[in-house]
Amino acid sequence: MHRVPLYQKDRRKPAKEIARVLTDFAPRLYGFLIYRLGNKEDAQDLAQEAYLRLLRVHENKIIEKPESYLFRIASNLVNEFAMQKRRTPHIVEIDSLEISDDRGDGYSLERSLEHRAAIRQLEEILEDLPPLYRAVLLLKKREGFSREEIAEKLGISVHTVKKYLARAAAYCREKWTE
Repeated sequence: MHRVPLYQKDRRKPAKEIARVLTDFAPRLYGFLIYRLGNKEDAQDLAQEAYLRLLRVHENKIIEKPESYLFRIASNLVNEFAMQKRRTPHIVEIDSLEISDDRGDGYSLERSLEHRAAIRQLEEILEDLPPLYRAVLLLKKREGFSREEIAEKLGISVHTVKKYLARAAAYCREKWTE
């Protein structure tokens, strides 16, 4: 853990110190955000916003624990993101569904709706997983990370990644057949 105060008195010095903090903590912050969000793109967006908020620290402010400060910013951003996501209704455009004639040259509306229902069911199953199991499974299946990369990003062992993947897959199979 780094305990380097960030001083905003000399305009050249803080930029270097903040760059160092961001470089030192970027992998852990990114792993934390992926763990909390389960999504690589959202994690990248919120990491960027956390960096920007750190840069906007009021002039002459001293940050005694930059790592804690950065992670508090990120945690607050995750909470804001979750609240915003809950408030935003999910709208499906009927025009986006392909409707075919009965010749079978495209998805029928019924098949498309069945497909969407299956996706919703899978999303519900994933939401019921413990957060770490879900993060490991999504990093592997959706984002294509190796077990070693997942272990590094989440700060856990490769053996634990394998165990969580197996348990998450078993849970999903069990719930899918119910």
